[in-house]
Amino acid sequence: MNKKAYFKVDTKLAELLGETYRSTEDAIKELVDNSYDADAEKVEITLPKELTPNPEIIVIDDGSGMKDKEVRSEYLNVANSRTSRKGNLTFIKKRKVKGRKGIGKFSGLMVAEIMKIETYTKGIITTLTINRTELAKENYDLEKVPLPIETSEFPEKLHGTKITLLGLNQNFSFPNPKKLA
Repeated sequence: MNKKAYFKVDTKLAELLGETYRSTEDAIKELVDNSYDADAEKVEITLPKELTPNPEIIVIDDGSGMKDKEVRSEYLNVANSRTSRKGNLTFIKKRKVKGRKGIGKFSGLMVAEIMKIETYTKGIITTLTINRTELAKENYDLEKVPLPIETSEFPEKLHGTKITLLGLNQNFSFPNPKKLA
């Protein structure tokens, strides 16, 4: 199934986006925090080697993953705090939730031109691609930007999320594995 999806924007957006990520490592840490909140046991981060053509950063977790409906109603609901929707503890592991502001998803776009999210659960993979240039064309009026979203069947025993960051921002220093650790 191939359809478009749209962000839903809470009025706190401008205030929250004013808090920026100072480094590639800070942005990646935010994505890892999202994995933690999804009850992931394992998070794998792949960093490119320096001078690699078309470098990309990949963050893969084995968390709960999201269904199409969750991507649309929760992930794309900007600045809508997870704790206000689901409480202060994660569903399965009862961890204290790290994400509170509902904007961590934008950390990837601080360091990359394109953020591709592939999330799988219950035999379905949902793929969402967010392009920073497309957001800029609409003057960052997020509710006007159609986002390509697709769903298809996937092996049921797998669950989690893979985020691929493409077109890395040259204004940030190259990701440092030691700083990230």
